[in-house]
Amino acid sequence: MRLFYFLYSFYFFIKSIFIKKHYQIIFYSPQHFNRSFDGENIFLKGLIEICDQEKISYLYLEEPDFYAIKNRSRFSIPFDFIYYLIVLLRKILFRRESLLNRDKKIGRLIKKLFFRKLSFDNYITISQSMLSVFSGISPNSKKFDLQHGTIHANKETYLNAGIVSKNIRDNNVFLLICGEAYKTLLLSHEKANYLISHIRVIGTSIYPKKIISNKTNSNVLVSLQFTHDHSSQENQEIACELENIIRSETSFTFFLRNHPRYNNEICLSRFLKYTNVSLISGDLYSNFSHCSFHITMYSTAAFEAGIHGIPTIFLPTKNLKMNIFSHQYNYPFYNYSLTDVFNNYSECSKSVKKWAHQFYQPLNKIDFLESLSL
Repeated sequence: MRLFYFLYSFYFFIKSIFIKKHYQIIFYSPQHFNRSFDGENIFLKGLIEICDQEKISYLYLEEPDFYAIKNRSRFSIPFDFIYYLIVLLRKILFRRESLLNRDKKIGRLIKKLFFRKLSFDNYITISQSMLSVFSGISPNSKKFDLQHGTIHANKETYLNAGIVSKNIRDNNVFLLICGEAYKTLLLSHEKANYLISHIRVIGTSIYPKKIISNKTNSNVLVSLQFTHDHSSQENQEIACELENIIRSETSFTFFLRNHPRYNNEICLSRFLKYTNVSLISGDLYSNFSHCSFHITMYSTAAFEAGIHGIPTIFLPTKNLKMNIFSHQYNYPFYNYSLTDVFNNYSECSKSVKKWAHQFYQPLNKIDFLESLSL
């Protein structure tokens, strides 16, 4: 299948050399964000639907990911050919330049080769992917980074020590974020006032159209975060704390949900040996329908659970990177145990729902359209 996507990508971009085409928006996303039940990108889905409704022309490019366990989108154009070309050019050209300047120069080269007749007004990406390359391809297009996870005052790719990241500033990037609480948090910690004119609160596609309402049970959804983003020691810390809870809270049943980029960093057999532990699959909504409680170290699923009034119990940690829900997001009852929450379930459920709505709001079509250069 990799060869198929590469050849399809090669055909598309070779054809683009000869056929003039202008798009109002280019959407760009790595493959591992295809997390919906139907295998599509849950973060872009709502924006693409708006474009279809408003007759806005767009091109959806998808970056390959060897580590992804998710399928490729049926509606995207594979970026494979250009992506591998960029990886190669990074190794052989402009090696004395910073990565940011190198990517811009590579973008200018790719513009001459493959984007001479392909133009666009807006570039919307996730996880800041290929920002500098597309800045080189089209310096005058408006660039956006769409929020896909947590953003906080010490996230170096966004804001650190009050300074906005160089990748965002030098590419003149606008942030499309999920809720007013994120905006307040970032603006209160920034020093140079760049973000005050570069943040757009548009809500999010992942906001559920239907809120779950079911009877309280003792089922616990566990959002695992065993990925190569963490060191081996960090993954082991998460595993040990989770196993401690499983051993101590024997009256609960735990359903383990793998991270989309899980790659066997921790063997799950250490948990599955317990009779009250099993794996769960399917979309997050159906998982929440099955469980009244949620456990994680610091997954954004805590927000999605909170929208449904499902309380999250956080695994204890002294790692500042991992306790952001305590010192950045002011999560109510952060230090509660499963038993504590069970005994105060109604109060905790109401409290967490109110908290979550500050950070995650429904996607707003008008706010999104007003953000664009159209």
